[in-house]
Amino acid sequence: MKTLEKIIEKYSNKEYNSDNYGIGGGLTYHKFTSNRHEDACEDAGKLTLGKATAMFVKATGHNIDIVKEILHYAVPNMEWHHAGKLPKAYGGGMKKTYFLNASEIVNIAINWQSLIEKLEISKNEARIAAENQKNREQIKQEYLQKNASKYTRIELSARPEFFYEIDREMNGKYGWFSSYGKYYNMPEYITGWGFDSKEKYEEFIKL
Repeated sequence: MKTLEKIIEKYSNKEYNSDNYGIGGGLTYHKFTSNRHEDACEDAGKLTLGKATAMFVKATGHNIDIVKEILHYAVPNMEWHHAGKLPKAYGGGMKKTYFLNASEIVNIAINWQSLIEKLEISKNEARIAAENQKNREQIKQEYLQKNASKYTRIELSARPEFFYEIDREMNGKYGWFSSYGKYYNMPEYITGWGFDSKEKYEEFIKL
């Protein structure tokens, strides 16, 4: 079983190609993979994400899902190259293979415990932010229900002076559709909330 210390020792002296774009794009003649993918696979200083995950699973005893999460957290912009085909059910095209280089591997091994702690803090902060946003949206909805009137698919000319827009649509051949970013020669209709006073509107905007 590999330990983190052995991983550090093994990969500390590994050299790797830090920029294999110079070899050119295109596919290898014998596989449905890119030339850069093959170059990365043959690089002694790089591991595919799958192999790196398996190595850290053995070294730490953590399950595969936790290890993958830590690796993605530690290296959010991994090197990747095309290899293999995606099924049509997943949109077709080529798959991506992700790689970690020796420097990244060593950094992860050295800071393993710190990464676990930082990831947990990050997840907690994201959870708290999501809860705060949910609470904020609830407060805004309650304010609208109490202090504004709902207008659904009205003409632009009928919009109240103090208006909070939540949707803009056109009525096409196949029904209603969002018209944001669309420039058809068709009338637009808006949905939103109208306020009786400027003060109430500005108070809502500040929520």
